[in-house]
Amino acid sequence: MSHEEKEILKHILRDQGQILRDQEENHRLVKKIEGELDHVASIVRKIERELRPHPQPLTASIAVQFSGESSMPNNALTLNVGQTSQASILPLLADGVTPSGGTLSAVSYVFADPSATVVLNADGLTATVTGVAPSVGAVTGTATATVTDTDQAVFTFSQAFTVTTLAVTPPPPAQLTQSIAVQFTTPTP
Repeated sequence: MSHEEKEILKHILRDQGQILRDQEENHRLVKKIEGELDHVASIVRKIERELRPHPQPLTASIAVQFSGESSMPNNALTLNVGQTSQASILPLLADGVTPSGGTLSAVSYVFADPSATVVLNADGLTATVTGVAPSVGAVTGTATATVTDTDQAVFTFSQAFTVTTLAVTPPPPAQLTQSIAVQFTTPTP
């Protein structure tokens, strides 16, 4: 091999060596860039999760409504011993008045005072309240329900309610005597 061929071969080998070194450096740079891209993608996913809207309930509260001879305020019942009332739960919007239209499930009523019983009905939504004995003031119970809103958001709410049981006062007996008269006997001589 001539000197000139040797020099050409030397240049080729040196160029190939440089190419290999450049390829190794490029490979290291690509790995570094891939690592940085993974980190950036992780940050972007975190930002996306934080920006994604969290479901907000349409329903803001629930109220316990009681049936009766007269209109009862929400969450409060007054009844006599022996009377019954039906309790039902109404999901409400933030104004506390407007029904939200949510669907109830997992309904429960807790009341632990001997003055009344609160028993869940077979429908699993309403309860029958029965006055058993006079209470000492208003006694507190709790109603709990899961509400599935019309947008499918699901939340659980609890609401305190009170039951006041009054003693039955019998009506006064019917008055038989309507008037009185003075009766005189015949005078004696």
